[in-house]
Amino acid sequence: MKSFNQIRSASAIALLVLLAACGGTDSTSPEVTDPGTPGTPGTPGTPATEGDVYLAGARTAWTYFEKNTQASTGLAGALPTFPFTTAWDIASQIGATYSAHELGIINDATYDGRITKILGTLRTVPLFDGVAFHRFYDSRNGQPVNAKWEPSTTGFGWSDTDIGRLSIWLRILAVNQPQYSSQATAIFQRLNMSRLISGGVLRGMNVDANGNRVGFAETGIGYEQYAAAGFALWGQRATTSLDATAYRQPKTVRGVTINVDSRGSARLISEPYIMMGLEIGYYAPALRTEAQSLLAVQQARYDQTGILTMPTEDAMPDAPYYFYYYSIYQGGNSFVVEGPDKGTVVQNPRWVSSKAAFAWRALFPTDYTLRTFNAVQAAAIPGNGWGAGVYEGTLRPTGYTSLNTAGIVLESALYQKLGHPFLSQSIN
Repeated sequence: MKSFNQIRSASAIALLVLLAACGGTDSTSPEVTDPGTPGTPGTPGTPATEGDVYLAGARTAWTYFEKNTQASTGLAGALPTFPFTTAWDIASQIGATYSAHELGIINDATYDGRITKILGTLRTVPLFDGVAFHRFYDSRNGQPVNAKWEPSTTGFGWSDTDIGRLSIWLRILAVNQPQYSSQATAIFQRLNMSRLISGGVLRGMNVDANGNRVGFAETGIGYEQYAAAGFALWGQRATTSLDATAYRQPKTVRGVTINVDSRGSARLISEPYIMMGLEIGYYAPALRTEAQSLLAVQQARYDQTGILTMPTEDAMPDAPYYFYYYSIYQGGNSFVVEGPDKGTVVQNPRWVSSKAAFAWRALFPTDYTLRTFNAVQAAAIPGNGWGAGVYEGTLRPTGYTSLNTAGIVLESALYQKLGHPFLSQSIN
């Protein structure tokens, strides 16, 4: 059984050639710097409130979409130098645009023009085998590409997890903004759900080197429940994948009990837990408990080592892989950094994630999340967006703007303003 993390790795590998062309950076340093206590609100030259800091961060994030959106399709590439996009990225772009409008960064006309263009593209882009959205599209023309980034009529499969995230954002539009309900519904109805869910489990598809279709179960703690929730919001239930208590195995890391996936070596990462909290809320008490325990173990590492800790996955400017998963737990070890493939464990880079710091602070405002939130402010790149974060130890900015970092910063700012998830629809 392949896990979702393995499949996301396959997509991440495809970014490496372009990332490597941008050059590397040395992220190692023995020095440990602490950002300390935040400045007093109202100090000349500084925002007056935390909400102002979030709004300023959201405005910086929005510049990514202003600079990288294609007028022809309404889509943006995952990176400034990478014009290709996934269903996951498109969902992030919808979420960013929705958040920018609700925050007052863009006006009604701009918002409607951008959302209508994205939805129109999703109504017409080719589907893989007529079943589901392809793994990757060219943002410039809305056409699928193969694993070599060449135009393709077949592509190389689909990801249920990516499509589950897109389904969440289609549902948020359909429920919260009825003027887009018919378009969002029509897009979801393009999917062949009998192929995407089977036996209560999410089902993905790969195309191997010989052109063979290879189906698999998309599993992995956190991501699986998040993606399944997206389908359930439309009445399509993957009962096993939705179960917040199935296949959990408790482990103690730095004195904190966390749950890991008992089926294998799936990466345990913050990403699905922060997006679930922001967008739809924790639909089962066990999921909120898991989110809180993930945050607690990150703080425990800081308390015991003095190293600010808030990891996730991201594109980075660091050789040799340029895309890294920084897992809280994976393969029997805690705080593991890997390249796109399983087994590519490295010691560096280690970074405090911009998107994770913004999101965890909005969801759980504690002294620790404030400390990490303050630290990543150095990662802002005015006029371009947000870098991945700051390196552990030096707290030096990583650079490297990306669509998904920008999207989560915008979503976090909106959640911080509202104080609740964007969608209140029940899943159970």
